[in-house]
Amino acid sequence: MREIRLDPRRNEWIVISSQRASRPMTVVEKRSCPFCRDSPEAKGKEAPYWLPNAFPMLSPDEQGTPALTGAYQRMPGKGYCEVVVESFDHSADLCDLTPDELESAMKLYRDRYVELSAKEGVNAVLIFRNMGKLIGVSIEHPHSQIYAIPYVPPIIQEEINASSETCPICEETRVEERTVFSYNSVKVVFPYAPRWPYETVVIPIRHITSLAEATDKELREIGMSLGRVVGCYHRLFGVKMPYVLAFHQSPVLNSKGRLHLHVELYPALRAPDKLKHWSGAELGFGVYTYDFWPEDKAKELASICEKNETLPISSKGLPEPNAI
Repeated sequence: MREIRLDPRRNEWIVISSQRASRPMTVVEKRSCPFCRDSPEAKGKEAPYWLPNAFPMLSPDEQGTPALTGAYQRMPGKGYCEVVVESFDHSADLCDLTPDELESAMKLYRDRYVELSAKEGVNAVLIFRNMGKLIGVSIEHPHSQIYAIPYVPPIIQEEINASSETCPICEETRVEERTVFSYNSVKVVFPYAPRWPYETVVIPIRHITSLAEATDKELREIGMSLGRVVGCYHRLFGVKMPYVLAFHQSPVLNSKGRLHLHVELYPALRAPDKLKHWSGAELGFGVYTYDFWPEDKAKELASICEKNETLPISSKGLPEPNAI
């Protein structure tokens, strides 16, 4: 059963999806992987490709009667959940792909964003990637995910509200002291006020509001930027960096809320053997703390990226972190 409930304490929607608990939590052996070339799921496909999530958080067929008044509001858990497989290679992260492969992946993300935006009842299309055992991925073959949901997520709405007069993302493209690296049409920066030790943001320099507005060159350089940042994360400590990345853009094509497209990356390690853990102040109150000086961490990451300019940047053979 899938249902979306409004938390009356914070006025935020929460997706209740009990059947997700039965999904497999890992696929250890390559021959059993549903995303490898010889699997039934991949039959007849060429990478990159997309397929419906076998254990979806939301379903277009979910039934139920909405209740949108009173203290306890709810609506059916209707929506779409998809998986994007960028490569048949069972251990290839984004950094292991060529610029051509990365461009193809970005074009597929764009096409799914456009198509899902047109679905009835969809008010936001979310493209994201979870990577690494410590993040809790359920299938170890690298892949990304797309959710098409019936409401605008609070973080995206907050960013839209913050951009109502001037664009803070445009301002970030003009900074120098926190620049990690840049291409002709894309810049990678350390946030002014980060939450994660090595958090980065990939930003198209031109003010575009979604992948649908990006040129082929911009899509290529967005993909190259993601591959290079991920490769440098792995080089940072000599282990496979667990991370999450998320595309922040206008919720759907032609939506009223307009947001400068950018991709946020949240690496989970603060040291080779130490995870970033949320404190009571952070989880309980939203009082976030940062234990370093952002400009110093930007320089540290930039120095690694200077030594790793050419893609692919292999992550093969790197150990998983033994972090606590």
